[in-house]
Amino acid sequence: MPSLIKKLFGKSDASAQKDGLTQPQREAIVDLLSYCMYADNFVFLAENRFITDTVAKFDWDPKIPFDQFSVRSIANARNATESQVYRDQFLASIRDRLDTAAVKGQALDLCQELFVADGARSEEDRGAHEIRSIVASALSAEFRRTVTVATMAGSRHSSTK
Repeated sequence: MPSLIKKLFGKSDASAQKDGLTQPQREAIVDLLSYCMYADNFVFLAENRFITDTVAKFDWDPKIPFDQFSVRSIANARNATESQVYRDQFLASIRDRLDTAAVKGQALDLCQELFVADGARSEEDRGAHEIRSIVASALSAEFRRTVTVATMAGSRHSSTK
């Protein structure tokens, strides 16, 4: 009987995390992507679409409407771009929710994809490099090397276009 009730009213443990993430980790990734989208002072439709497509792959908790969460996430990201103190707190909160090295790596990979999603280059590259450094530092020192390698790869990629 309990398994019937669980089938009717709740997700099984296996289906709850097909993406391998907890809901706080998913939310932290969206917060980080929102921050990266706004931090360069250029917001492109392709960046927003990238975030939406990324979330579509997540097993987002249906009890937390993504549209409502997104509005809050964007407001927090915009505040973080305007205040150093708020940015430090916001990125620390993200770091705490991305509680494993693997999830931090996944988040940084998604940030890298977001940075190239809009196809913009030149001036924005300098801003993106600074944002990558800030994000990597905030997440943890172990990822500084990963971000530097990704930045170098992105620079080589942009010079071949």
